[in-house]
Amino acid sequence: MQLLDKPWQNWINENFARGCAFEAMLADMLKAGISKDVALFNLNNRSDQALVIAEGGSNQQDGPYEQEASYLFQHDNTIVTLDGQQIQVAMRVTAPDVVLLDNFMTHEECDAFCELSKSTLVKSTVVDDATGASVGHEHRTSMGTYFTLGQNDLVKKIEARIAEVTGTPVPNGEGIQILNYVGGGEYRPHFDYFPDTIGGRVHTAKSGQRTITVIMYLNEVKAGGATVLPSINLSVYPKKGSALYFSYLNSKGQVDPSTLHGGAPVIQGEKWIATKWIRERIYM
Repeated sequence: MQLLDKPWQNWINENFARGCAFEAMLADMLKAGISKDVALFNLNNRSDQALVIAEGGSNQQDGPYEQEASYLFQHDNTIVTLDGQQIQVAMRVTAPDVVLLDNFMTHEECDAFCELSKSTLVKSTVVDDATGASVGHEHRTSMGTYFTLGQNDLVKKIEARIAEVTGTPVPNGEGIQILNYVGGGEYRPHFDYFPDTIGGRVHTAKSGQRTITVIMYLNEVKAGGATVLPSINLSVYPKKGSALYFSYLNSKGQVDPSTLHGGAPVIQGEKWIATKWIRERIYM
């Protein structure tokens, strides 16, 4: 029987630790596309838990995550940025801290990101828990590329917009990542924050933990391709120019396991997104 990867094992351990009901966890795993047999096997046979804990990989923390007031909840329903973009708050969720923003980017900005990325796309990777290295994984089937901070005028404009809307300094942001999914491409549920493993600590040593994710949708997808948050039964379908914001680190250093999320398979057409991760400190 299939043993799920460490992000899922960590999710199982965290939810058991905070007292979640077995049935609720099973339901979330089924909604995320895991077969019932595999879900039951992993819930009933947490055989690698000792290994995960030995490596510091369970992301265990004192008590359940304590939700704090969101910076984005201070905004009105319409946000007019310094560069004149009129952004509409389309949806808010209090816990976890999730906000959907319409008209975050213009269609011209979306098209420009796609065109600038096509010649440099390579197979996407994930962070290896044991080493911190970037490695390929069957759970992430996309092509991607990065823009360095301030690489061109378009990048500078969007970085400044993200910083203004999220209330974070531009230098705390990782470079914008562009991802392209086609023909069933997906990213199975995962956490954006780094696990407390040897590999995770490699990434947090200089710039700290990730705190916020902003996913910007660069095109319309004919079918499929939703961003799913199984813990809250939420599916957000790509709308060109919109952006999905969520935060997962509080002032106590706790991370929020309910921000488990994934990209559902693209059924028809293709999917283009731009992702920005924001750190605690200046990104180095």
